[in-house]
Amino acid sequence: MKTSRLFTAVASLLIFGSAAFGVGDTWAEEGRIPVTVSGDSKVPLRILTRPGAVLYADAEGSKVLKSNLPTFSSYFVYTRPKGEAAASGNGWYEVGSDDRGSVKGWMKGDDLFEWKQTMCLTFSHPDGRSPVLMFDDDDVLNTLIGLSEEDRNSKVDGYYTAIEQAASGKGKLAKDFPVLSVEPKMAVDNADNFTLMPIVDYKVVDFDGRESRLLDIVAVSSSEKDRKSSDIRENKTYLTASNTSSESQAKDLKNMKYDIVWVVDTTRSMGPYIERVREIMNRVSGEIAKNKSFGDKVAFGVWGYRDSATIEGLEYVTNNFTPQLQSAQDFVKTISSVKETNVDSVTFDEDLFSGVNDAVKNTAWRDNTIRIVILVGDAPGHQEGHEWNVSGLNQETMRHIADDNGITLFAIHIKPQKTKKYNKIAANQFKTLSSNPGVSESLYWDVAASDTQGFENIAAMITERTLNYLANAESSFTGKQVDTVSILKKESSDIVGLAPDVINQALHAAAVTWLGNEVNVVPPRDIEAWVSDKDLKDSTRQSLEVQLLLTKAQLDAISTLLKEVLVAGETNQVSGDDFFTSLQAASAVAARDPEKLSKAGNIAESGLVPDFLKNLPYKSRLMEMNNEVWESWGPDEQNAFLSNLESKIRAYGEIHDNTAKWIALNEGDDPDDYVAPIPLDLMP
Repeated sequence: MKTSRLFTAVASLLIFGSAAFGVGDTWAEEGRIPVTVSGDSKVPLRILTRPGAVLYADAEGSKVLKSNLPTFSSYFVYTRPKGEAAASGNGWYEVGSDDRGSVKGWMKGDDLFEWKQTMCLTFSHPDGRSPVLMFDDDDVLNTLIGLSEEDRNSKVDGYYTAIEQAASGKGKLAKDFPVLSVEPKMAVDNADNFTLMPIVDYKVVDFDGRESRLLDIVAVSSSEKDRKSSDIRENKTYLTASNTSSESQAKDLKNMKYDIVWVVDTTRSMGPYIERVREIMNRVSGEIAKNKSFGDKVAFGVWGYRDSATIEGLEYVTNNFTPQLQSAQDFVKTISSVKETNVDSVTFDEDLFSGVNDAVKNTAWRDNTIRIVILVGDAPGHQEGHEWNVSGLNQETMRHIADDNGITLFAIHIKPQKTKKYNKIAANQFKTLSSNPGVSESLYWDVAASDTQGFENIAAMITERTLNYLANAESSFTGKQVDTVSILKKESSDIVGLAPDVINQALHAAAVTWLGNEVNVVPPRDIEAWVSDKDLKDSTRQSLEVQLLLTKAQLDAISTLLKEVLVAGETNQVSGDDFFTSLQAASAVAARDPEKLSKAGNIAESGLVPDFLKNLPYKSRLMEMNNEVWESWGPDEQNAFLSNLESKIRAYGEIHDNTAKWIALNEGDDPDDYVAPIPLDLMP
């Protein structure tokens, strides 16, 4: 995979002032601490430099230390203008390169803007939505949002048409064209070419009856030596590149490879279905042997999962039958060794989440492949908090981990007739796990346990469509599917459930991401612009995903908060005390300031919440928690809330221990100072 050049460069520009190092003389003044974002906050205020910013030796501007600072460099603020100077925007800021008193000099207010939150954006998957338009100011964008759907779409289509014509040389954008830049049509790979766009301001608006946000963002260059704005009115190179479509680059798909891993429940009831998978793979092996174009383009693996190893005779919780992924021919032999247990489990639930988690994280995936998991099971997973859920995860956090690892997941749910309660739970879990980026529906099929032929047909259809997409990648990608692999014994149109086209949609979405990484798509850079977090042509679609940049210490602080709330909730259920009394007993922070906690109206006012989580522009169920809310819930809802916290704690642990997620911002940084982008919906 490619090195994460953009993220490393951007992060070094934006956090803790790394781009500012070496500018003039630095003097550390013992005891000095940065200004905070507000009077009641402990979060240091940072600023980002505007183009052409100048660093001065004093607040009179008598001596220039450095001109033309790198755009959007980050500094801590040690003196902030007040009163009229602050209101006018042209006061003076004393700035430093870190939060330990390393003062750099002074800057004018109109050379910078304040960055009060470590929030940033990434583009959501581009399939099924329009590219993000980036506007010069919020007035035009706000006016667009207020139009009727018909008028807004007409206006937006006009912007796209003007951009496309200018990119193809058939027109020219006016200097006052309101769109400053645009998201590339091809996917920007968020893992290897991380697009960091800090949010410096926002406005909450009503967009077709839905709450939406207009966001003032900046985008930063991947290199200090390559400081050319992606203003499409002036930068023809970026204008042309941003309008390059994935279809026009489809020839590169000849290099695409698939890793296909089965994750199969191997408990006692699963014998007939494991046998059907063997039969399917025998047919797959023959088809691949006939089609020499496959070569090493596809490899297979299989994991089995059962339940707690403390149950005598179950042998394992999870088992990797393919320590190295295999060719189809070798895989046929391996899968013959996969057997169901002859020992009954104690409960109907199995350790599904550990099976998926181990397969996602511990499979020996090959480099630069599309990773596909086919999940097969007839029972739900133990929910988070259950002693036999070894992973400690639920379906939502497991899906985040799958996304982080670039997994496309198909789910086949086998439904026993007499377990309707469990079938409903399993369906919810399987559907969430198979909710893949860029796909409008979950890749979920269900089949009656008595219908083994129906199961075979579904599994064969998924496998056949996947191999056909790979065998004819370029034509498949452009919508001209040519089927050369045939393992189905009946027409796929006769199979109950999702249409085969949804499989192609999922494979296309994965190919779009792969192709964006292969081409190394360049994101917008060196601009400040206003954007909508929703697709301007479809308010139901999210165009941008919010993330927080957190240090390990900050992540640990969130984890500590959740652990204290978790203990309080569990204690309350036993003791019968009110929730905040239980929380006070559980919290080390409360011992230092018990009065504040006792007077709190909710957790947000308790003094327990880390400052960097306050005043975020998104709602939190945890922050509103109080005695009345807690007591209004029945035992099931309380347990679900606490289990969700436990799953988040486990997810934080996964992130904390994943070295690939953490970036050293400055050379020589202590590992505790590294940062990682955390999806906002993983926040409490």
